[in-house]
Amino acid sequence: MKKLLMGVAALPFCMGVAVAGQPLTNQQMDRVTAGFTAVSVADAEGLVGKGALLLTTTGSLSQVTPYATAPAGEVTVNLIKSLSATQSSTVTSAISSLGLSSQ
Repeated sequence: MKKLLMGVAALPFCMGVAVAGQPLTNQQMDRVTAGFTAVSVADAEGLVGKGALLLTTTGSLSQVTPYATAPAGEVTVNLIKSLSATQSSTVTSAISSLGLSSQ
């Protein structure tokens, strides 16, 4: 699932490279506003003492996009919208030991 999510996140960058065949003119560069999206997923697991397992998953998404542009004399004012979200979950489970005895 992580590979699929990272592949989907990388698609806009691949498309941008394919379209950027010609250099932009100065007028085009003056109108360019950029944004970005970042996705990350982290998993951790471990043992707690002798009788429990711990699994933690954290995911985050950040997106920055241009929202509005307004000319103000000789300069242009850009309003940028930023959105960020994070989710974390932790699961702990007890392990019952098997009572193996030698007879």
